[in-house]
Parts: sequence; structure tokens; C-alpha cells
Amino acid sequence: MIDTLLHFVDHFMSFVHPKTLFALMDNLQTLFGSFNLYLWLLVVLPIIRFQVPSITVFIIHLIRPSFWQPPASFNNKQHWPMVSVLIAGLNEAETIGATIKSVLNCGYTNLEVIFVDDCSTDETAFVARKFEKTGRVRVFSSISRNGKPSSLNIAISMAKGEYLFIVDADSEVQFGAIHDLIQPMKDPDVGAVAANLKVRNATENVVTRLQECEYAQNVTMARLWRAKLEMLSIIPGAGGLFRKSAVDEVKGFDTGLGDDTDLTIRLRKLGWKLRFSTNAIVWTNVPTKWRQLFSQRQRWERNMVKIRLRKQQDLFSFWRYGWTNTWMMVDLVLTRMVLPMLFVIGLVTYLVNGPLSMPIVLTHLYWITMVFSFINLAIAYDVTGTPRLVNLWMVPLIPFYRMLMRLVVLFALIRETLRIGMKHSYVPPKIWNQIKHW
Repeated sequence: MIDTLLHFVDHFMSFVHPKTLFALMDNLQTLFGSFNLYLWLLVVLPIIRFQVPSITVFIIHLIRPSFWQPPASFNNKQHWPMVSVLIAGLNEAETIGATIKSVLNCGYTNLEVIFVDDCSTDETAFVARKFEKTGRVRVFSSISRNGKPSSLNIAISMAKGEYLFIVDADSEVQFGAIHDLIQPMKDPDVGAVAANLKVRNATENVVTRLQECEYAQNVTMARLWRAKLEMLSIIPGAGGLFRKSAVDEVKGFDTGLGDDTDLTIRLRKLGWKLRFSTNAIVWTNVPTKWRQLFSQRQRWERNMVKIRLRKQQDLFSFWRYGWTNTWMMVDLVLTRMVLPMLFVIGLVTYLVNGPLSMPIVLTHLYWITMVFSFINLAIAYDVTGTPRLVNLWMVPLIPFYRMLMRLVVLFALIRETLRIGMKHSYVPPKIWNQIKHW
């Protein structure tokens, strides 16, 4: 009985054994020569979509490194345009001081900081007002909660700068970041530039370590090549520089939606170019607990459906907004909807049809994901310096992490598609009652 049980356990754990990697290598020719549609959609297509761009980036980096990372610029002798740094926050007393301090010490002298306190119940406003004595910080306290987009609109109305640099209240701006964000703005057709977000609390625990690896692949590296192909789909609210005239043209943020995604798409519709600055680093905190992470990703996924697939669905119309925007949206649907659904459908299929055959399938998926993740992370580190080398030991856990996150976002995707629980907790009731419910 014990021998049978051990054999059963070994059978299901065989996919993590190194010997199965060599078995997979022997079967690769058969796998990729197969005409199994599901195999191509779940394995071959993702490899082409996620691996080819990374390898292409690396080859170009070897030949011409400046193509991805132009020389940093910190020269303050020349005239630099005024930048208004806009921050909105709710109950951020623990982090707002460090955020404002990092902005004031980032090396860019011609700036102002506008912080809008969204009716905090802690000492957020008190901490922020300590910096008003510098003469470069203004604090506005709302008497009622309005939500982040509305708070940012208040900050925009108060801004004096030619450019608006929006950062989160728990982020820190690295020295020289604004100088590097300004560089692409020399092109008058550029409406916004995304900063390079790096995880500040990356070594706190396993949850944050895995997220740093994820950010390196899906944020830094993805935005690096997507910006070059004019396919950048988001200027993050955690760190993005906007031309004020462009923001005024789109009339600021939609008060009831995820602020950064919707604004970015509206800028694209008007023909503004978007750029990404590798050297402009903004350090941001990521969730430290699984429950917080799941909540964040479900919020992101629901906003993806609400904004991109409902409100801005006309971006699929290539005859109106061009092929680049259409391909960007097709890629979004493929990577954020189709592949997660295929994964879950395949997993359920194998469970129903024959759970004892699963180790073979998991073996292939596990080692393919792990090997390619290691390659992508090694490329990301060489090109952009992230993730930290100390976090590369997370690679064996990445396949499990991806599987878990796909299940989480699929749940949110289904709920939002069916319009279940449409009201989001981060939208204040008075705002929710005034907006159109996409």
C-alpha cells in the first residue's frame, strides 16, 4: 500500500524532476511538428509572442546598446521647461513624505509639486504640508472623497508647468528621472513618456520577489519594444510625464475609470506619440500579501475589459485609427483573454479526460515556461538591470505563479464580461452615481 502511494505521488511530481527536461528536449521536434491546434495555441504561439521580442531586443542591444538606452542627461546648465509633479493620495501618511522628498531631490530644479489629499483620515495632509516651506510644494485637501482620477483633475487645474509628471503617493523618483523623461518631448508630436517602474520592496518576501520578475518581463521589457513599434498601451499612473496641452486636449481623466489606461488610449486616438524612457526610474511598492495581489490584479483585469473592450472598443477600427492601434488591441485580447482561457480550458479537459496523463502535459508546460522565463529574465537584467540577481532563484516558481495568476484574472474577466459586481470599491458612491457605467 505504501509503495503504491509513493509511486502515485512520484508520478504526479515527476514534472519537476530534472530528468524530465531531457525527455522534453527529445520530444521537442515531435511537439513543434504536431498539427495539434491546442498545442500551437497554448505553447507555440505564446513562445513566438513572448520570446521572439525578447531575443530581438537582446540582439539589437548587443549591436547598438544606445538604441534602447540613450545616454542619461543631468545637465542643469541649460534651460529646462517647468514641470508640475502631480500626486493624489488617500491615507498615505507613511509614504507621502518619502515620495515628495524624492521629487525635490531628483536633480530637476524647475518644478513644482502639487499634492491633492483625497479626504484622508490619517495624517497624510499634515506630513505633506511640512514641505510647503520649500516654496515648491502646494497641498490641497478635499473636504470629501472624490477618487484618484478626480483628485488628479484638481491637480491638473492648479498646475503651472508645461509638462505634468504624475506619480503615485507611495513611489520614489530616482535622481535624473525627470531629465530623461523630458528628452523624448523634444519631438512636438510626443504627448507622453512612461517612466521605468522598478519594484522597491522586491526582497521583502516571495510575493514581492515574484512580482519583480514579472515586472521585468511584462512591464519593463514589454514597454521597451512596444514603444519602438508605436504600440505602447499605457502610460502608468505610478510614473508618467505628459504634455499639458495634450492632457488639456483630452480634458483630463475620466472620473470613474482607471485613470492611466483610459487617458493613454484617448491620447492615442488623437494621434499623440507615446514613448518609454529606460533611464527614468521610479521605484514603486507592490502588494506584499497574496490577497492584496489578487485584489489588485482583478481590479486591473476588470478595468481592462471596461475601458479597452467596451468604452474604447472603436480602437479596433483600423480605418479610423490606423493598423498600429488595431494590432495593439488584437495583441491585448490575445495575451489577456484568449491565452488565459485556453489554459484553463485545457487544464479542465485533461483533468476530466484523464488525470493520470497530466504529469506529461505539466512536464512540458513547466519546463518550457521555466527555461524561457530564465532566458527572458537574463535578457532583462542585461538590458535594463532588472530583476535583481538575488531574485533569479524564483525562476522554478514562476510557472506555478503564472498558473495561479491566470486563474485569478480569468475569474475577474468573466465577472466583468457578465457585468457582475460592476461597482468598484475605489470609486466613491457620489462619483459612481454621476458617471456612465461602461
